[in-house]
Amino acid sequence: MLKTHGVLHFSLPVTDLDRSRKFYEGLLGMKVIEQSSRMVFLKTGENYFILAKGQQPLKYDTAQTTPVHHAFKVKLEDFESSIEFLRKSGVDVFNIEDRNEGVFWGPQAYFLDPDGNKLEIYAGRGAKDS
Repeated sequence: MLKTHGVLHFSLPVTDLDRSRKFYEGLLGMKVIEQSSRMVFLKTGENYFILAKGQQPLKYDTAQTTPVHHAFKVKLEDFESSIEFLRKSGVDVFNIEDRNEGVFWGPQAYFLDPDGNKLEIYAGRGAKDS
């Protein structure tokens, strides 16, 4: 069996690199490491994330209810102000909850990026096995 020991990065399809870069860098505070004509390489905490142009984003019957999403950690003390900031920036934040069942417990809130990719901010302690 192959034994992975972490995630290097994950990629998200976008239609407009500059618009998406502004969203992830300006609103979500990610650091741009490099940009090419097809990708923007970002860093958040100790993790990497790539915006990839050229493919259409995944489409769902309703982006709000799909289980497919990407979650980013925020500090508990920044959770409420993060939601307020996103809303003031014109982002619709939905399904805010303080989950006490499942794998990831704690405060969670969901929103969409400019291409309709579902994102989450999470302020809990991590997975129940950690």
